[in-house]
Amino acid sequence: MAIDASALNQRSQNGSSTQATAVAGQQLGADSDMFMTLLMAQIKNQNPLEPTDPAQFVGQLVQMNQMQSTLGMLSELKSNALMMRELQGLALGEQVGKQVLVQSDRLLLDGKPVGGRITLDGSDEVQLQLTGADGSSKLITLGRQAAGEFSFTLDPAAHGLPAGQYQAQVITAAKSGARLEFAAEVQAVRLPVQGGEPILSLAGLGEYPASSITRLLGAASSTSSTRS
Repeated sequence: MAIDASALNQRSQNGSSTQATAVAGQQLGADSDMFMTLLMAQIKNQNPLEPTDPAQFVGQLVQMNQMQSTLGMLSELKSNALMMRELQGLALGEQVGKQVLVQSDRLLLDGKPVGGRITLDGSDEVQLQLTGADGSSKLITLGRQAAGEFSFTLDPAAHGLPAGQYQAQVITAAKSGARLEFAAEVQAVRLPVQGGEPILSLAGLGEYPASSITRLLGAASSTSSTRS
């Protein structure tokens, strides 16, 4: 399982976060002691002829208790979020070497066939337009497709597409809505040191956040060939 080395840094940061939480708890205790000291001083030094309304003391105690409860809840939520993030990273690490689908409009062709999926809002004639870095475009006809999703395989050799970076766009005759996804192999999973969701490195596509992955395909994707 290939998880980026920055995950180790994250564990160190989690340790620092735990230490920081402990320090915050100590600070909260100190603040509570200071509050009680000031409260006692206020009671001792009040004007005997005009004593402070007891309701004010009660109100201050209630506010202090609410603040302690809120800080405790925030600390617990932060701890749970860090734990969930670690578990998500480990689970995604199991996908290294396997295929996933990701919504993307760019891909890197290296001569090998690339699989993908298109989802249509309605039945339509579909073409896939690929634009290279030099501005040249290639239209690949996928034929008439029914509403919903269908899979395809793009063979660069069959369509005379040289290796390189391409922008991809779905073109439909009736201008119906379409969503384009590409299948790619997960090469690595990175846990950002500064926090945030895990980042997946996908072969031929680059890096994508975990939330952009639309489907886990397993060891291999099942796609059908395109028609030129």
